Amino acid sequence: MNVVIIYDDFACAAKAKAMFERAAHRADEVMRWTVKPWRLDMLMPSLSADAALTDAADAHLVVLSLRHPRPLPAWVPDWLERWAARRQIQEAALALWDGGNGDNHSVSAAPELSRFAGRHGLSFITRDAGLEEDETAAAAPSPHECQAPATVAQRQAPERALHPAVMGAA
Repeated sequence: MNVVIIYDDFACAAKAKAMFERAAHRADEVMRWTVKPWRLDMLMPSLSADAALTDAADAHLVVLSLRHPRPLPAWVPDWLERWAARRQIQEAALALWDGGNGDNHSVSAAPELSRFAGRHGLSFITRDAGLEEDETAAAAPSPHECQAPATVAQRQAPERALHPAVMGAA
């Protein structure tokens, strides 16, 4: 399963990555997971946004892991439209997650993202629909299962500007 995490807060991204790693571990490493985090501001029109599109083209799940309350920046829907047009996984899903803090700030973005998902035939997952950090949800099987153990993408573009801990470095 290929997962792209788009985040606005490092701690939130680390929690999302850990959640997917736990899910893979609980699945007895039956699935191969590749988790590729991208900082939200890297999706602004630029070469890094194009690199993020390349990473997301074969994603089974794109997670908007947004901790800070605010409306989505205007360029995010444009990036999502470009992703939807290029995606290779027709049964892909889009998720909106607040890092498990329960602030409900993501509610403002949910209707827009839900409409987007509907227009593009994507499943849409929100905290209310079950994207939880708790152990039950992390162990639940995905409808988009693939092959073998959890890994993190080995290729790192310098423009990703990721904190080393997100990518599993010491």
